[in-house]
Amino acid sequence: MLAQPQPVAVPSLRSIARACQVAPSAVYWHFPSEADLRSAVLDTEYTSLICTVEAALDSAPDDTDRLVVAGDAYITWALEHPGAYQLLFESDDELPATRAEHGLRLQQRIVELARRVDPQVPFAAALLLWSAWHGVVSLRLHKTEWDWGMTPHEANRRLVAALTTVHSSQEAPTGNGSPAP
Repeated sequence: MLAQPQPVAVPSLRSIARACQVAPSAVYWHFPSEADLRSAVLDTEYTSLICTVEAALDSAPDDTDRLVVAGDAYITWALEHPGAYQLLFESDDELPATRAEHGLRLQQRIVELARRVDPQVPFAAALLLWSAWHGVVSLRLHKTEWDWGMTPHEANRRLVAALTTVHSSQEAPTGNGSPAP
C-alpha cells in the first residue's frame, strides 16, 4: 500500500475557511460547492501560469532562444507557486475550462517553437521538453536535500540544447551524403 501512488491531498473546505478566518458556511456565499471553489482556484492559477509564459515569450528579444525563455518562465512560475503547481499538475482534479481556452494557445506556441528544432515531429519534441520541465520542477520541489550542481535555469538550457543536439545529429549526413537514420 505504501508503494502505491497516492493522490495529493487537497485541503478541505473547513481548513480553507479556517485559513481565511471565516465560517465554513461563509464559503458557500461565494461558491455553490467545494468543487466550484476548487475549479475557481485551478482557473486562476492556470491563467497565471499561461500569462507568465506568454508574457516572457512576448517580451523576449528576437535573438533569444524562445524554447529556453518558455522553459525558464514555466520553471520560475512553478517554483514560485509550488502549491499551485502541485494542484495543477500533481492532483487528480480536472483542469478547468481555462485549459481548453488558453492552454491550447500556449501548447500551440510551444509546438511552433519546437518545430524549429524538430520540424518532423514538433508536438513530440514539445512534449519531451514539457515533460522535462515538469521533472525539473517536481524533483526540485520534492527533493530539496539533493545537491543539484546547477540552477533550474541551467538545467533548462541543457535540456533545450540536448534536444537541439539530438535532432541536428539525426540530420547530419552519413558517409554517403544521405541523412542519418
